[in-house]
Amino acid sequence: MKREDVKGIVPNITEEQLQQIMDLHSSDIGSHKQSIDTLKAERDAARTQLADANKKLEGYDPEWKTKADQARQQAEQQVAEMKAGYAATSAASSLKFTSDSAKKAFLADLNAKKLPLQDDGTLLGFDDYVASYKKSDPGAFAKEQGYPAVKDGGDPAKAPTGSTRDQFAAWFNEQFK
Repeated sequence: MKREDVKGIVPNITEEQLQQIMDLHSSDIGSHKQSIDTLKAERDAARTQLADANKKLEGYDPEWKTKADQARQQAEQQVAEMKAGYAATSAASSLKFTSDSAKKAFLADLNAKKLPLQDDGTLLGFDDYVASYKKSDPGAFAKEQGYPAVKDGGDPAKAPTGSTRDQFAAWFNEQFK
C-alpha cells in the first residue's frame, strides 16, 4: 500500500492519520513475513526428515514405494467411488419412484453402470440412463400427476365426448386406480 493510494481513498486525511495507517500496515506485513519465514523453515525441515526417512525405508523394505503408491491409488479409488455414489443419490433424489425397493434397485444398477463423474459433481450420461431405465422398467417410476389429457386432441373441428364432469371422472379414476 502506498501513501498516494490512501490519499486517493481518503482525500482529507492528515499526515498524522496517514502515518498511523502506514505503521499499522507495516506491522501487518511484518507479521505476515515472519509467518512465511517460519512456515518455510518448517517445510524445509519436513523435507529433510522425509528424505532421511525414505533413505532408511529403502534399507528395510525395497518395495515400500510401490506399496505406498498402491495404498494411495486404492484410497483415491475409494474416494472417487464415494463421490460417484453421492452424485448418483443426489441425482436420483429428483426422481419419483413407486417404492423404496425400486429406488434401491435403480441406484444399484446406476452404481454398477459406473457413469463418469464430471467436475461439477454430476454424472455424465445420467439423463440418457434414466430414459433407458424408464423404458426397460416403467413400473419403477411413479406416474407423474398432471391435468387430464384432452380427449379431442386439441382439434377445434372435433367436439369432446361427454361432459366435463365425465372427462374429469375418467381422468380421476385413471390416476387413482
